[in-house]
Amino acid sequence: MVKIVTDSTSDIPAEIAEQLNVSVVPVIIEIDGATQLDGVTLTRRQFYANLEHYREIPRTAAPSPLEFAAIYRAAKASGVADIVSIHLNRKFSGLCAAVDVAAQEVKAEGVTVHVIDSESVTMGLGWLVITAAQMANQGAGVQAIVDRIMSLRRHMRVYALIDTLKYLRKGGRANALVAGIGDMLQIKVLINVHDGNIEQVDRIRTRARGIARLLDVAHSHRSVHHLSVLYTTTGAESDIANLQSQLCDLVPLDQQYKMQITPVIGSHVGPMALGLAMTVDV
Repeated sequence: MVKIVTDSTSDIPAEIAEQLNVSVVPVIIEIDGATQLDGVTLTRRQFYANLEHYREIPRTAAPSPLEFAAIYRAAKASGVADIVSIHLNRKFSGLCAAVDVAAQEVKAEGVTVHVIDSESVTMGLGWLVITAAQMANQGAGVQAIVDRIMSLRRHMRVYALIDTLKYLRKGGRANALVAGIGDMLQIKVLINVHDGNIEQVDRIRTRARGIARLLDVAHSHRSVHHLSVLYTTTGAESDIANLQSQLCDLVPLDQQYKMQITPVIGSHVGPMALGLAMTVDV
């Protein structure tokens, strides 16, 4: 039997994680001096409802290696032979580094942990975890799961339409001049996360054109096998519904996931951001 472990930045719906027996370790969020656990002491709805009112940009931190080690030991005690631990892009966070330490710590106790850097974020990571868990539940061996996820991650695409550059500036991702000009001109930025890197796809003057551009890049792929529509704050319901309806030709509506994204990303992209996470043919 193979156990799948991830962290809360994967954005997997709680009911899906429970159904697939995936252990999800919450990320730490520090907000104006208070420490919270993503999805445990702080819900996504609470986080985004107050995002524009925090004194400082929220900071996030990886759980300690001890927390991951405890999960691994518990899995071993329950009869699990191997563990596959899949996490947020190593370039964006210290999560994989914490997992590396935990995996090394339990190795001497006979616990084998296969650590995988998703090279992605939010449901780009989430779809990898779901695929791994489905394979594990169907009896696949650990090497088959690892090989499949390592292959599948190059098929992941995460696109984000950023409504304001202010939060990128606050987080040090855009300088004050660029962010100030961008906000003054109401420029929206469309980015792509792929192979562990972030690239700018386009800059658009209006939100309507930005959404149209987001749809364009989605439809530029030959075939889409998984699809999540992502958002930060509430108030974009009509935009989300519009996206979902116009993506039904790629993935039926009842197979699309609508997810409010992890604060780890949301604290940088800010309110009213929209996105797509997809598995595509390459």
